[in-house]
Amino acid sequence: MESNSLWIFLACAFAAEVIGTMAGFGAATVLTPIASFFMEIKTAVAVVACFHLFGNASRIAFFWRDLKWAIVRQFGLAAVLCAFVGAQAAAWLPATSIRVLLGGFLILYALLEAFRVTAVPARPGERGAGGRVPATRHALLVGGMASGLIAGLIGTGGAIRSVCLLAFGLPKEAYIGTSAVIALLVDSTRLPVYLTQRFIPPALLPLIIGLTVVAFGGAWLGQRLVRTVSPVRFKQLVLLMLFLMGCKLLLDGLQGAA
Repeated sequence: MESNSLWIFLACAFAAEVIGTMAGFGAATVLTPIASFFMEIKTAVAVVACFHLFGNASRIAFFWRDLKWAIVRQFGLAAVLCAFVGAQAAAWLPATSIRVLLGGFLILYALLEAFRVTAVPARPGERGAGGRVPATRHALLVGGMASGLIAGLIGTGGAIRSVCLLAFGLPKEAYIGTSAVIALLVDSTRLPVYLTQRFIPPALLPLIIGLTVVAFGGAWLGQRLVRTVSPVRFKQLVLLMLFLMGCKLLLDGLQGAA
């Protein structure tokens, strides 16, 4: 990668991590299509997976005091197990249909929840506030399975994870930290596969080192910014990210089907 391209890519990665830290998800989804302009798609997925892992580790360092370990255990284990299943199923399931369905669901969910947040603002820490998903262990199990399966199939399970965590009305710090731990567990299951398959050529190792620094810097700025945002504004930010994510998935699916 040329010097100018390297700096442009690192700047994009920094912006993606700031956005991902503030919303609790989305950094990899923002950065992967950008990375594909700079490198082969399999290499891009693997490089962004490294970046995503570094970013989540940084978020955990900033928000570890607020983690909800019960949610991590119940949601994370199911997500990790189903990520393997999803990765295997990706070879024969139509990913375009999955993108269309998931995109449509996220758009509808974000619009309905945005109306509810505007009409009846949720109080910080209120269980189940503003969410139609029930705040139960069963919901965590099903959500973890769905999130892991989607992550294995199309590489992005953060949106489903966000929908489930919103149902528990977690404070923003607990939401971001808990989401980061779950994402780190899922990343740790897929990244070794990419490395053993040699998706990342040795020539890109300096880039990986640079992404480590960028991920920490983006997470640091993101956590500083998110602490200044009110709980209601924070939820509106997350819903906006879900809406944009849904639009992207829907568009990608429709283009693939065409």
